[in-house]
Amino acid sequence: MKKRKSKKTALTRDYLVRATYNYLQRFATTEKNLAQILDRKVRRRLPDTDEHEIYSQAKSWIEDIVQKAVQQNLVNDRQFAEARAKSLLRSGNSKIKIVQKLMAKGVSADIVEQVMGNLSEQYEDMDFLAAIKYARKRRFGAFSTLHDGQELVEKELASMCRAGFSYAIAGRVLKMTGEELEEVLYQKSY
Repeated sequence: MKKRKSKKTALTRDYLVRATYNYLQRFATTEKNLAQILDRKVRRRLPDTDEHEIYSQAKSWIEDIVQKAVQQNLVNDRQFAEARAKSLLRSGNSKIKIVQKLMAKGVSADIVEQVMGNLSEQYEDMDFLAAIKYARKRRFGAFSTLHDGQELVEKELASMCRAGFSYAIAGRVLKMTGEELEEVLYQKSY
């Protein structure tokens, strides 16, 4: 069997610009995450010789490209954080998990704090509603087909606590009947 030759394009500024626009067409991201993605592309393409000179030059290209993307409003950490936080909340993530996931993507602590403050004002029982959605997604409590929903299963409670919900909220959700849970979900949807 013959080995296929890989066709790697040369590492140039234009290559990084094209890679940036291709990535941004498909995904929303933060400044820090975009810089990390471009850095990984550079590291994969680095030749063995003169590694340090090319890498330092590529780092400056990356900084310029990321700054231009921010100036053109293609990358906006605040908009990313707001959209991602709402999406995570709708899918049943706790406040703690949302903060952790935003910080992992490179959103600054100030922006995370402001976004979470806005969400708390918008949705008063944010963690309670998210806990209900989490229970429905994982089929816990009244949503379970294994038991009638009246008994409190310790494994389910532990799972909800590991997901970032308080013991009180998790216990409250697991003790409620299916009708009560559905009523809360449909009254206060987001």
